[in-house]
Amino acid sequence: MRNLVYLIVIALFMGGCSYKNESITLQSYKADYAGEVLQDKKTVYIAAVKDTRLDKRTIGYVEENDKQLVRLFSDTDFSDKYKEGLSHALNLAGFDTDTSADQAYLTLEVYIKDIKLIQNDKNFNENLKGTIEIEVVIKKGTEIIKQNFVQKAGKWIKPSYSSKDLEPFLYTLFSDSINNVVSRLTNY
Repeated sequence: MRNLVYLIVIALFMGGCSYKNESITLQSYKADYAGEVLQDKKTVYIAAVKDTRLDKRTIGYVEENDKQLVRLFSDTDFSDKYKEGLSHALNLAGFDTDTSADQAYLTLEVYIKDIKLIQNDKNFNENLKGTIEIEVVIKKGTEIIKQNFVQKAGKWIKPSYSSKDLEPFLYTLFSDSINNVVSRLTNY
């Protein structure tokens, strides 16, 4: 009986004192594309958006005294979110996305290569840095073009050990990445 009481006290202590890290759930892309707009409507077909990262759940970490203190994670399917946002931004830029692969002026394959958020305790200016690496394969007739996009950002936020607090920053990184890709596509 005495061992049971010790076990319960230890369980309560550990459960009450441990910090709870929540998973990031990325919002859907909003209509915030403000880049170049096509004068003549071109068709584009998104053949695939794939997340090629080995660990699709981990998106970064919190670093304190040069040690990884907390792992940041998300259960979001980033390929679906990116495809949804990319389709929406393409439509805002004047592309027609309602087409088939045979009929399209451009066919796209998008590969999410890396998503990394690092929060540290070293800076008072930028203690949160983020990077998203995207590879886009553009097929225009028989021509194939590969473009790599690296979106970086940084800002100061209050110290936090919850992935959920970084969601607005990750959303901004994704939006900027999508806007950058679409803006470049308007030149083809």
